[in-house]
Amino acid sequence: MSISKPSGSKIKRKIADEHRIFQVKWELEYFCCEIKDKIICLICNNTINVPKLYNIKRHYEQHKSKNNYEGLMREEKLKELKLGVKKQQPMFSKLLQESEAAVHASYVLSELIAKHSKPFTDGDFIKECLMKVREIVWPGNVKAFQSISLSRNTVAERVTDLAANLSDQIKAKSSSLESFSIACEESTDISGKAQLAVFLRSCDKNFNIFEELLELIPMLGTTTGEDIFTCVFGLLQKYNLPLAKLNSVATDGAPSMTGKNKGFVALLRKTLSEIHGSNIHHMHCIIHQEVLCTKVINMENVLSYIKKVINFIRSRGLNQRQFTAFLSELDSEYSGLSYYTEVRWLSCSKILKQFWDLKEEICQFLKTKNQDVSLFYDPIWIQDLSFLVDITKHLTDLNLSLQGKDHIITNMFDIIKAFKCQLVLWEKQLKNEDLTHFPTCSMNKSSLDDTCSYQKYAEKIANLTTEFETRFNDFSSLEDKFFLFSSIFSISIDSVPSHMQMEVIEIQCNSNLKAKFIEVGVPEFYKYLPARFENTRKFAYEIISMFGSTYRCEQLFSVMKAQYAEKDIIYGDLIVNHENIDIKDDKYDYHPEKINNIAWERNIPQGRDLDIFTDGSVTDEKAGAAFVAYHNEQKYEDKRDKEYRMKEAQFFKLNYQPLKKHQNKLIYG
Repeated sequence: MSISKPSGSKIKRKIADEHRIFQVKWELEYFCCEIKDKIICLICNNTINVPKLYNIKRHYEQHKSKNNYEGLMREEKLKELKLGVKKQQPMFSKLLQESEAAVHASYVLSELIAKHSKPFTDGDFIKECLMKVREIVWPGNVKAFQSISLSRNTVAERVTDLAANLSDQIKAKSSSLESFSIACEESTDISGKAQLAVFLRSCDKNFNIFEELLELIPMLGTTTGEDIFTCVFGLLQKYNLPLAKLNSVATDGAPSMTGKNKGFVALLRKTLSEIHGSNIHHMHCIIHQEVLCTKVINMENVLSYIKKVINFIRSRGLNQRQFTAFLSELDSEYSGLSYYTEVRWLSCSKILKQFWDLKEEICQFLKTKNQDVSLFYDPIWIQDLSFLVDITKHLTDLNLSLQGKDHIITNMFDIIKAFKCQLVLWEKQLKNEDLTHFPTCSMNKSSLDDTCSYQKYAEKIANLTTEFETRFNDFSSLEDKFFLFSSIFSISIDSVPSHMQMEVIEIQCNSNLKAKFIEVGVPEFYKYLPARFENTRKFAYEIISMFGSTYRCEQLFSVMKAQYAEKDIIYGDLIVNHENIDIKDDKYDYHPEKINNIAWERNIPQGRDLDIFTDGSVTDEKAGAAFVAYHNEQKYEDKRDKEYRMKEAQFFKLNYQPLKKHQNKLIYG
């Protein structure tokens, strides 16, 4: 049974509602004063919360020693106390400013660490550098630099705050977006987890372009088109993005993205059509399409032998050291050969150029190793190699020109169209034995006294041209819109959409706008377009905000893999993430079964000695880890700012000899 409040009970008033005012006479009577709406006792510097005479008098009576001052002496004592408080204010203000500056510096440096993908532990090293600089440049100011907190945990917290701030900025800008697009790509990181990267590219009413990562979403289960759609659609709603203003989506060519019925793009189009009746453009990454075009150049007879030679030299330590010393003796501009990997296609051009420049040195070295060098004396094979060097150089330059952020989609398509025209020219020139744009071929032909013909390679160029004409249909379908955007003053009115024709006519006849177009070009010109050209501005918003590639996603995955290469080491089924290692004492004799942060494929047998954890290939009962770890000492700080000794994991096969020296420091986790 609850006791109810008497109906006649009075509601207590708040002190602020009483509107009490500090009286000046209280200063002399009770040695107190008002500073920033607070009553401060000048004797003890404490704050008197309630501005009532009774409270002030009661507080003053606690300081009996001050009752001895009377008359002029009391007035002088009041001035003295007030002067003391006044002197303290700048000191407190200065301390506050220094503290704010230290925090600000900590955020700035943490942002730089994150932007350059450096480990959070580099914060301590940066602070050490700052202290050394301080000793030379500013010897007197020690506290200002010492107060900058850059420990691992602090940097992590700062980066988390900055990431949260970016998310808040995106949410705040969502209401002011005029048009936006997204770029999505799914990839598997080095730890085997599927990650979905989603980037946003938007344009506001002032034609400011905003291109930023929305989120990196771990795909814990399957990665079907429905799974990707659920993640992306939820993300768009999370950031309050206006779905009616989504104009395009860029993806790679994976079936989960491009499937006709259950692909991510198909599901997104269907949903947006049902909600807003709108349709979106799907752009297959222009860089992916360009790389796929290069597959038509099939010259495996050249690449297979080059890969064989490179692997022979690079995969054997002795051969590599001897080859490097051999090049050094010959004063070669190269110090060695790079590995060829098909996945990293852009490296092909560099490797082929190295091989061509070093072909004589490589031939001599292989002879000393009793290897077959007959192809080095085959003029047909050397001719194929020279052509491959030149054409891969052209294709690599094209690929690099399409990379980077903040590209306008029209410029990217212009680059592809220009390359198509170049292919037509090269085909014609090769038929006429004109090697103007193939310097390696020209060099090879002059060395053979013009006895070789390069006309046969015109067919290779023709096949490449056909491949480029076949692809990029998604871009070609928008070619008229791209031309209108880039050449609004020269386009025929008949080619302009009907709802924009009147505005375009007025724009073309405006001499001031035409002069501004010539002065600043596209896309800056549209910033000067008056608001009355509503349809034209809306059209420009859509073109400017379109993604032409998923380069930003690929770049993110590259950075992730580079970081994981330093922090996460994977051998077989053993994965150790350094971020998840707990800080422990120097006792590293824990049994693997007791460690929870390692995913073992099979359970570790209990009660076994450490030396039974081999690669599992001997017997089934010797299951478990393929590798074991020993640790080198490093310093870290835990959340309580206490220093501990921690070990940075390094992994070796069990039969690796250095492991025997560190059996007393084995750790799993």
